[in-house]
Amino acid sequence: MRKIMIALTLLVWTAGMAMADTLYLRDGRVLQGTCIGYDSGDFTFENSKGEQTRYSAWVVSRLVVDRVSASEGNRERRFPGRDRDSMPPSSGNARWESAPAFDVRLQDQWIRSQIQVRRGQRVRVESTGSVTLEGRYSVNPDGRPNSRNAALPMPDQNDGALIAVIGRDEDAPMILIGRQREFVADRDGMLYFTVNHWETRNAGGAFRVTVSVDRSQGGRIGDSGRATQRREKIITIAGNQAWVDTGIDLDADVTLEIAAEGQITFRKNQLVGPDGDRSYNASDVIYPVNNSGVGALIAKIRYQNGTDSAPRFIGAQSIKRVGSSEYGRLFLGINDNNTSDNTGSYSVTIRW
Repeated sequence: MRKIMIALTLLVWTAGMAMADTLYLRDGRVLQGTCIGYDSGDFTFENSKGEQTRYSAWVVSRLVVDRVSASEGNRERRFPGRDRDSMPPSSGNARWESAPAFDVRLQDQWIRSQIQVRRGQRVRVESTGSVTLEGRYSVNPDGRPNSRNAALPMPDQNDGALIAVIGRDEDAPMILIGRQREFVADRDGMLYFTVNHWETRNAGGAFRVTVSVDRSQGGRIGDSGRATQRREKIITIAGNQAWVDTGIDLDADVTLEIAAEGQITFRKNQLVGPDGDRSYNASDVIYPVNNSGVGALIAKIRYQNGTDSAPRFIGAQSIKRVGSSEYGRLFLGINDNNTSDNTGSYSVTIRW
């Protein structure tokens, strides 16, 4: 009976919405219809003829949910185990984009997702599965009830619960996720996840995590007044490569957003991040961008006639608009006169 009631609730929920979801597959296909749900690693998608097909998360590049519920503006979205004051207000024009599900295991380091969020964006996280702690306790994403202690990453939350953080800054607050959570990002950055437990030995299992981000607050505003779809790509820029072809052809008058993290070393193991460090600049050396620090992430555009623009500083975070005559292929590189002896890399998320 309970399963029948759940199915009936889902049917009523989808019936009140306009069919406007888009499923992007890794083979290049783009499907229009309605996402019925996500279960056991598969998306169920219905086309305009009412035909339903299951697609494994491994073949899905992304899902864009662009629908408005007739009652969403008056309905308060609630999640089990969450206080009312911790939830952001619902929006009637949300544009939810879901990434393929991924596993979070109990390891010595945080698990880096492929999801970049911006300050003010609404984020939804749902998780299933179980993790074994120290070979003794099996917990779901909500963790062990009444098991808090000072040794945990989040001492005031349940042992073994799923937690997250935006970026890797020391002052970035941890976020309790549990089975499901909706929150508003307080900063720009990549989403990281881990299990709220201090000991990683004899750990087993994994939480299966699905993240959706409201892109209505992060897209370009077109002539229609609605958020237009934007593209995203994540690439690695090795410290020993002067320039890397991103494979991205930019149109004129496009807003380009780039976020980078990681570290590289140069010379005698000098360590820097994407912003570089001007204290290492040598006065007798000419760098691609002389007024930026050594090791900084930089960019240039290769025009259609084969010539290159002047290199520009990017750093850890940059938003730039491509001029009306500057369209072409985007290249990213390292601000160093000799990159051959560098090590390390930057992970760069590009949205355009």
